[in-house]
Amino acid sequence: MKKQLIASIRANRFLLVTRFETILLGAYFITNAFQFARPDLLNTLASHIDDPPFAVGLIIIGTFMALVALFDLAPLTKWCYGIGECVWFIYTLSFWLQDYEIHGHVNLLTYLMLVVTIRIALEAWAGGEPDGVD
Repeated sequence: MKKQLIASIRANRFLLVTRFETILLGAYFITNAFQFARPDLLNTLASHIDDPPFAVGLIIIGTFMALVALFDLAPLTKWCYGIGECVWFIYTLSFWLQDYEIHGHVNLLTYLMLVVTIRIALEAWAGGEPDGVD
C-alpha cells in the first residue's frame, strides 16, 4: 500500500501541486471575501468571483484533484487538469479585468496567475512520466 501511494504521488506530483495552488486560492478568498473591486466590464462575474461559495468550490475542486492524484485514478487525471485550467483561466481573466479597469495596468499578481495557468496547460499537454523515472 505504501509503495503504491508513493508511486501515485510520484506519477501525479504536478497534479498535487495544482491541487495545492487551487486550495490556497480558495482559502485566500475565504479569508478575504468581498475584497474584489467591481469593474464595469463583466460586472456580474467580477462581483461574485471572490464570494465564499466560489471559494468553497475551489477547495472542493482542489480536494477532488488530491483524491485523483493520490489514488492514481488515471481516467480522471486529464479532467482534473482541464477543470484546473478553466478555474485558473477564469480567475486570471478576472484579475486582469480588475487591474486594467481599476489601475490602468496589470499587476504582478495577475502575471503570476497567468504563469500558473500556462503551467497547468503545459503539464496537461505534456503529461505523463518524464524519461528515466521508474
